[in-house]
Amino acid sequence: MSSTIRDFTGKGLPWHTVEEAINREIEWLERAIEQTVIGKVPGCDDCRYTYRKIALLIVTGKIKAKEFIARDGHDLWNDLTQKHGIKKSAHHGGVWHRKMMDVVTEYFANQGFEVITEPFLSQGRADLGIYKEGHMDLFVEVGTTSAYKLWWNLQMLVNSKILLVPDEKRAIEFTCPNEQQDIVGSTLKKD
Repeated sequence: MSSTIRDFTGKGLPWHTVEEAINREIEWLERAIEQTVIGKVPGCDDCRYTYRKIALLIVTGKIKAKEFIARDGHDLWNDLTQKHGIKKSAHHGGVWHRKMMDVVTEYFANQGFEVITEPFLSQGRADLGIYKEGHMDLFVEVGTTSAYKLWWNLQMLVNSKILLVPDEKRAIEFTCPNEQQDIVGSTLKKD
């Protein structure tokens, strides 16, 4: 029995309640995350089970996730998208991606953060790395991302956040714990 299952049974939660929570998270993830079309990991990025793995991390409390949505008529970046001339109709082209990276860079630089382009992660690279003493490291993915890459990095990163920016009006923040979680190993442990 995995420690995760033991935690749920120890709290007396019926299995169907846990499955409902997992399915709600999967549905939210499928709506919220814009999947990469090019360079998918065969069998992983298209697989509903990759979203299930991420949902399990959320439901078990190993990571936290929240979605930010801008108020009507605004963006999430102090209206910097207007300054950079980003138009809704230009989503996800190379020009849109570059301009959104500039917006996110300026937003955090204005607050005293150091911004690095394309830092290495455990799996692949992020678009931006955002750093400041006394704050968790933040890795930003602008536009589309790989669900497999996200799942892998959520397991491996410690005391960090991943911010997905699918468009100028939404962002999804994943917070990784202060200690590394052995997700795969914990399910293989014997009692």
